[in-house]
Amino acid sequence: MDENIEKYNGKIDISHVVLDHDKDIKLLRGFEIVPDINKRYMRNVVVMIKDEFITSNLTDSIRFKEELILFTGGDLQNKFLCTTTRTIKKEIVHSLLVILPSKKEIFIGKAEARTMVTMWNMAMQGYSFSRISEFETNQSLETWTRALERNGYLEIDSIG
Repeated sequence: MDENIEKYNGKIDISHVVLDHDKDIKLLRGFEIVPDINKRYMRNVVVMIKDEFITSNLTDSIRFKEELILFTGGDLQNKFLCTTTRTIKKEIVHSLLVILPSKKEIFIGKAEARTMVTMWNMAMQGYSFSRISEFETNQSLETWTRALERNGYLEIDSIG
C-alpha cells in the first residue's frame, strides 16, 4: 500500500471487522479516501489472525473464505486451512486447522467457521469488487504493514 499511499496523498484508511473474537481473527479492509468528493473506495482485503497476516490480497482472502465454507469438504489442496479430527472430552470432532507463520496452531469449529463467513458477508455488503481487483496487485505484506503502522494498528520500529 505504500505506492498507493504516495499516489493517494496518504489518504488510506484501514478498518477491521472481527470475524472471531476468541481467536482474534480479523478481516482488514483498506480504503482510498477521496476528500474532494467525500468518498472512500475499498482497495484491498486481507485476513489476519492475532498480529499475523494469513492473506495478502483479495484473491487469497476469498480463497480463505471458501475454505471456511467447505469446512470438512476441503482436501489437501486447501491453501490455508487443513481439515482435521481431534478428541475433545472423549468425543471425536472435525475441525479446521490453520498454522500461523509463527507455527502456532489455531483450530476452528464448524459453528465458528459459519459465523466467520456470515460476518464476512455482512462486512462486504454494498461494496463493488470491480475496482478492488485492479488495485490489489500494487500491495504486498510489506505495504500492508506500513499502512497498518501509519493508521495506528501496529507499532514498528523499522521495516527493512
